[in-house]
Formats: sequence, C-alpha cells, structure tokens
Amino acid sequence: MIKPEDVGQRIRALRMRRGLSLRALALRSGVAVSFLSKVEAGRGSPTLATLQKLLEALETSMLEFFAVVASGQDDVIVQRRADMQALDDGDKLWRFLFPNHRDVQAIMTYEEYRPGTRNAEQERHPSDTCGLVLSGALTLTVPDRPPVTVKTGDSFYIRAGTPHTAVNRGRSLLRLIAVEIPRAAASRAPAR
Repeated sequence: MIKPEDVGQRIRALRMRRGLSLRALALRSGVAVSFLSKVEAGRGSPTLATLQKLLEALETSMLEFFAVVASGQDDVIVQRRADMQALDDGDKLWRFLFPNHRDVQAIMTYEEYRPGTRNAEQERHPSDTCGLVLSGALTLTVPDRPPVTVKTGDSFYIRAGTPHTAVNRGRSLLRLIAVEIPRAAASRAPAR
C-alpha cells in the first residue's frame, strides 16, 4: 500500500522536474495550493480523483506514477499480488493489476468502493475506460443526465474526457475491474 508521504514525495519530485511552483501546479490541476502543500508534506492524502487531476496537470499517468517494472518473459507477463501498487483514499481502493512494461498496453485496476461513498468528485479519464462490476452496484452520473446504476455482472464503457462521478450508494462493498487503453497504445495495436 502506498503511504501518503510517498505520494507527496513523488508529486513534489514530478513538480520540481517539470519546473512548476506549487501555485502553478494548483492552477493547472484545480487543486488548492494549501491542500497541495499538505499532500507534498505527507500531512494530507488526495482522493483518487484529485490525484488523477494532479497527475494530468503533471502530464503523467497513474500507471507511470505507480510504476512497478516487470521482469521475466515478454510473451507471458505475470504480476504478483505482492508487487501490485495500491492506493486507498478512505472511500475507494485502487490496485494496479498490470506492471509498467513496454509490452503491456492497458491499465487494469481492481477497485473497491466502500458503502455510501462520501467523496463524489467529478472525474475525466484521458482514455476510454470500461469495466465489469464483480459485486455491489456502481452509480455513474454524467452532468445533465439521470444517474445510471451498474449492477453485479453488468459492464460499463465511458468515453475519454466524459465528466462523470462514480459512487457506491449501496450498503455493501462494491468491487469492480476497470480497463483503460491509452490512445497512443490503441493506435499502435495491430489491425485484426
């Protein structure tokens, strides 16, 4: 599990490499300077949606941020659970299921949403995202549209850039698998 101070140190290092001040990163990401300062100092932990905003402003993906480099063969890549990076913001747990490897073109996550999600931040993914609900019910809300409930066994697909919130309004744990294929990877995929 990634510790808040590790997240803060990684964000600070990326910000410094990009030559950005705290204020500049705050403006780019829409995150308050005071909160960003706490995150970098390890005294605050961003929600996953806030972390995604920061990483987009730093021109870095979640996969790159939590990179664990795979070793072994290129034709069969196995990522051991013990080596998977995970982040928990209190409402939601994300576990990155694939390693950072030149031949792995997808980002796949196992996600858990605790009952009655408190942090319902709007998100936008840089790539199309799809998933399968393993248990519980996911409520997806897109502005100016009624909420959609995705139940156990149902799948979902969200187009890149679509603003949405994803929450668990139920009383049981929501578990799902989500897959994102970055556009650059999709354009390199062989035609079938």
